[in-house]
Amino acid sequence: MKNIFKIFKKDLKNIFTNWVAIIVVFAIMAIPSLYSLVNIKANWDPYGNTKGMKIAIINNDKGTTFKDKDINLGEQLVDKLKDNDTIDWQFVDNVDEAKKNLIMEKYYATIEIPEDFSENVTTLVEKDVKNPKLIYTVNEKMNAVAPKITDTAVDTVKTQLDQNIVKTVTGIVFRLCDEIGIDIENNRPELRKIIDKVYDLDENMPDIEKTLDASIDGTVSVSELLEKINSVIPNINDMIQTGNDFINDSQERLNNAQGNFDDDSDIIKKNLVSAESSLDDAEVILKNVDENLLPETAKKSLITTSDTLKALKVTNNEVISKLEDITKAIDKVDDISISKPKIDENIQNQEEIAKLMDVYNKQVKLLKETKKNLKDTKATINDIIGRLNTINQQLDDIKSRIDNKLNDLENGKPLDTQELTDFRKVLADVHTHVSSAIEDFDSQVVPFVNDSISSLNNLSEQGSMLLGQTEELIPDIQNVIGTFANVSDQSRDELIKLKEKMPDIRNQVHKLAEKLKEIDNKEDVDELLELITNDWQAQSNFMASPVELEDNRLFPIPNYGSAVTPFYTILCLWVGGYMLSILLETEVDEMEDGTRPKKYEVYFGKWLLFIFIGIFQATIASLGALYILGSYAVHPVMFVFYSIFVSIVFMTIIYTAVSLFAHGGIIIGIVLLVMQVAGTSGNFPIEVNPEIYQVIFPYLPFTYAISGMRQVLMGIVYSVLLKDLAILGGMMIGSIVIGVTCKKFTNKWIDKFTEKLKESKFLIG
Repeated sequence: MKNIFKIFKKDLKNIFTNWVAIIVVFAIMAIPSLYSLVNIKANWDPYGNTKGMKIAIINNDKGTTFKDKDINLGEQLVDKLKDNDTIDWQFVDNVDEAKKNLIMEKYYATIEIPEDFSENVTTLVEKDVKNPKLIYTVNEKMNAVAPKITDTAVDTVKTQLDQNIVKTVTGIVFRLCDEIGIDIENNRPELRKIIDKVYDLDENMPDIEKTLDASIDGTVSVSELLEKINSVIPNINDMIQTGNDFINDSQERLNNAQGNFDDDSDIIKKNLVSAESSLDDAEVILKNVDENLLPETAKKSLITTSDTLKALKVTNNEVISKLEDITKAIDKVDDISISKPKIDENIQNQEEIAKLMDVYNKQVKLLKETKKNLKDTKATINDIIGRLNTINQQLDDIKSRIDNKLNDLENGKPLDTQELTDFRKVLADVHTHVSSAIEDFDSQVVPFVNDSISSLNNLSEQGSMLLGQTEELIPDIQNVIGTFANVSDQSRDELIKLKEKMPDIRNQVHKLAEKLKEIDNKEDVDELLELITNDWQAQSNFMASPVELEDNRLFPIPNYGSAVTPFYTILCLWVGGYMLSILLETEVDEMEDGTRPKKYEVYFGKWLLFIFIGIFQATIASLGALYILGSYAVHPVMFVFYSIFVSIVFMTIIYTAVSLFAHGGIIIGIVLLVMQVAGTSGNFPIEVNPEIYQVIFPYLPFTYAISGMRQVLMGIVYSVLLKDLAILGGMMIGSIVIGVTCKKFTNKWIDKFTEKLKESKFLIG
């Protein structure tokens, strides 16, 4: 055992008594960290620094006119991109010039908008749809990663155009829907008269048949027959024509109108859930902040928390605004009343009057129940608004205190443990309020809103069916009226022929009346009108972006450089160990007293020197990442000690290989390096690598070294960290056991191999 430390002390003495050796050793300690720091800095924020990349936009769109509205989506896109500085957009008029500059590598890519782009967009509401097309050309020769960035840029352009297309076209369609609703409202009396006259005609068909019989017998003149017919259906032909024109016009526009009607409750729920998620993030961030955290890291965490709280208040205010809009709408409903129906002169009996009054009484009862439900809903909404206002006050308070704490950190004051505890408590209270608001909104407000939406959707289907079936029935009405209108020109024989047709005519009229009754026995016209006369601009905005992405990130990382710090730090530690395996001696022939040490003493004696230098390599690399580059670290102290632990593991593995196999061990070290760079998900998920790398992935030291370093840098999941530590520790112990037990056996034939190598005179032995 004494010889182990003698060997180590002798090596240290040899280093520190020779100034050249000192320089070399310090260089060995520092050079690996340069490798990691340079690569981390180069990858600090590549996707955030794309503003210098030139992409040409060639807008040839001539625009078009759609439903009396001028549209030029190309110009709209150019206006949007002028405000977008993520890429250096170059707006070019000439296609040939753009292609030339692309070939000459002045542009990374070009995006051409054809002249018929807007025109093709408007075919969306036609049978022959032509998809609008963007022409995207990228010069892939310029750089390996640049095409991926330009692909993202063109996706941004496409998304912007998609939103503009949907917003523009659906805006026009919804506007037409609104106009249809107004037209229906204005023409409802005429439509009602047509339907009522069909009912009257059905009821009076027996009288008409009797009058026709009398006309044939000569007891009633033809003029009296016409008078009877006209008393039943006065001017119905004109009314039918008017109704027919109106329904055809409305149906045509309804067929072109496509939309999806939604309610503010979706936005409110989304914002409340978003607020709850933001609070979760803020609580996680504050949970990882303690008084021992480095000031720079603490500042980043507190700034992130402050920004989250600011965004949360904006979200809260949006929810309050939407809820207040709902209460205003409820107030308007409270002013609604139903007037008693006027008895039409064509209603002939008390039975029909009783039916009408029954419908009226049901409507009044339904309206009273609706008003009561809305009043209860309004009280719940006002309670939620009150709680959200309380939350805003709490957010203002905690944000102000966090901002003050940031000023203290700027002035060099340390973090206060009690104040951090207070921050966490206030956030927990706010979280409780938001969760309660979500629960009440879900259980008391949303059910009413969902019932309303379901009812409106049902009414929409029935209303469309009413218009469609009425249009189908109008030709039948016209046939009947046409038959009676020509009766004055007919002889007795022709009247007899008409009588023969009367059973068919009577059945036709009766079927017509029955069809109308099937779709006319529900009081849904008013609700249908309300449905299709909503705010068309708001509906258009919704259709342009019907889905909003709620972006939740566990263990958020502020920049790409911090994200790659684990990989490049681990890589530099292996490189450091590999450098030592080439430069340092691993054998001792004899001690100063002339005795020959045992093989295990040589193994541990030289191992200590490797570990000694490895500790300094890890310390320099980790502190450099933290303080020179400013890499994000949730647990910076643990990061330094974990780096030292990994360095010891790597040094043990590499040293054991070289100690046992000399030059063969050096080759093993470089082979392992190459395999681990590609096969341990350092930069890319292991799933995207070839299958061979996925097979060896669980057996490589880098796998667990990188995983554990991500835990201490970005947020610890202790079960994962302990697993990584255990496996790395097992690899180190296994290497030591192999080194101690096998060294005396392998060195015998390795010594012969080395002597033979020296005889070659051109390789270092």
